[in-house]
Amino acid sequence: MKTRLGSGGHLRRLRGARGQALAIVALALPVIMGMGALSVDVGYMYVARAAMQTAADAGARAGAAILAAGGTQSAASTEAASFANQNLSRLSYLSGATPAVTFPTATTIQVNIAHNVPLFFAPVIGINTAGVTTSAGAAISPASNVPSGSMVPLGVYCNNSSGCSGVLAVGQIWTMRRYCGNFFSDGASGNGCGNAIANGENFIAGFTLDDNSNSNSLFRERVYSGYDVQVAYEDPARALPGNRNGWKSGMTDRLSEGRNEMTLAVIRERSPASQTYNIEIADFVQVRVSNFSTSGNTDQLTFEIISTAVSTTSFAESGEGYGINSVVGVRLSN
Repeated sequence: MKTRLGSGGHLRRLRGARGQALAIVALALPVIMGMGALSVDVGYMYVARAAMQTAADAGARAGAAILAAGGTQSAASTEAASFANQNLSRLSYLSGATPAVTFPTATTIQVNIAHNVPLFFAPVIGINTAGVTTSAGAAISPASNVPSGSMVPLGVYCNNSSGCSGVLAVGQIWTMRRYCGNFFSDGASGNGCGNAIANGENFIAGFTLDDNSNSNSLFRERVYSGYDVQVAYEDPARALPGNRNGWKSGMTDRLSEGRNEMTLAVIRERSPASQTYNIEIADFVQVRVSNFSTSGNTDQLTFEIISTAVSTTSFAESGEGYGINSVVGVRLSN
């Protein structure tokens, strides 16, 4: 009998515990469901923000590419908005999101997107939407290399103690004579192709990156078609000695086909210099040639320095290049 009584008391206590648990669950259930609903809405907000970020990134890159190619801020703004909207329009829940485009500096662009994202469960407690914001910036940065086929092996040299720093800029028009490579032989100054060289005079010189490939015919081909390898900052090179008249036919044929835009290297003397590699690549400029003339040993090239964008993930670091911002790449800045 005692056992049965004890057993019945245990059952009563168990039933009581179950009842308490059910009561707790009943009280907690709305909270649990609310937390679940909140997690769904929060996750949805994160998904929406990621999509908006992709749209802002695309817009910033596209707008900066227009600036890099010398386009106006108005054109860049239109392009940035177009690319951002193309990404936003793919998702119905981002309908109505509008990108705002600004230009913090002449070489940077900012795309901001704000949108009230509709929620699923929060309307039960009176919250219908959640504000989501995102932004992306892109900047024009000097490219530290140029791809194969784009650079003509003619180097701009500034014959002064500061080199070309502060001398070359986008929008300038130059008429430069070509000098022979013996100006750079063993680092010595002197005459080139019979023309006197004055301190402070800017000129161009033909060069090769590989000492064993310096034939006149190959030089002509590289002027006509562009150098056949990628070229980077501080690559060693050798100024080609002699007249190397192949460049004349290469440039003439190139211009006759209307291909008057090309990349030129900006060069400086190596220290210490040698006859094998007496110069190095210091920067790049994109030019648009308007006139080319030859007379005996004096060849002249008239060109405007312009902007061009190249596809690159390699950018000039501090102390590299002259900051001309002629040959540039585009990278996200934030």
